[in-house]
Amino acid sequence: MNEANEFQAPKAGNHVWAVFKRILAGIVILIATIAFLANTAALVSVWIVRQPARNTVTALSKFVNDKLRIIDQSLAQVGGRADEGRQALTRVNDAASKLSDRFDENSPVLTALTRAAGNDLAPRIADLRTQAAALRDGVLAVNAALETLDSFGFIAIPTFGDELRAVSERVDAVQSDVQEFRVAIDEARTGVSSNLVAAATTRTTKIDSVLAQIKSTVMKYKAAVAQKRQQVTDVSHRMLRAINLLVLLLTALFLVTAAGQVLLIYVCWQYVRLGRLPLLRVA
Repeated sequence: MNEANEFQAPKAGNHVWAVFKRILAGIVILIATIAFLANTAALVSVWIVRQPARNTVTALSKFVNDKLRIIDQSLAQVGGRADEGRQALTRVNDAASKLSDRFDENSPVLTALTRAAGNDLAPRIADLRTQAAALRDGVLAVNAALETLDSFGFIAIPTFGDELRAVSERVDAVQSDVQEFRVAIDEARTGVSSNLVAAATTRTTKIDSVLAQIKSTVMKYKAAVAQKRQQVTDVSHRMLRAINLLVLLLTALFLVTAAGQVLLIYVCWQYVRLGRLPLLRVA
């Protein structure tokens, strides 16, 4: 009788242990199922996010390149207006060279100088000022976009420096000189001042120097704009490739993880059903 009780006690203990292991396997199945669903959701999310990420990169690249194209056009227009301003300045110098120390109010030479300064040079400088303001606004917009690209961390495209933005300030100075020159002509016409020849020489020399500097800056930065446009395009292509590579790597990782989870669920389910691990069973 005692031997029968001793035999039943281990058997009952083994049964409890087997039930506990099956419960534990069921818990593992539940956790693995939740993990599998989360893994599947992550895999789907990666492919859902992929296209918006590519669209964002493409839109940002297009935005920067559009702004750079505007700057390129503004540079061309500023350069053209600077050339026109220097040509008008040449005509002013030609008219000023015909002045003598003494002239009357109705002198044809003085009238020609007034027309060259007021009707020819001044409007061209005003137009140049408008184009320079557009250039400055474009530079500010592009710098903001380039700083946005730089915020990604692995992208480094230098922004435009103060020299290009200073073109607008130089044009303002030229316009001020032209206005002072016109005032000097008016004063000479009314007899308030007779030193018009010296004023014309001083002002035209200064204006020509600034216009030459503006033209030099324009030629310098046209090459820089072309280089930045190429850099932005290259960066965009690299980012698109990086997004595709990251999506493929994450997809492979999630698929491998999902396969392992499915295998774990299958093994645990077989253990719950049969009480043993089918993969470890010896035939």
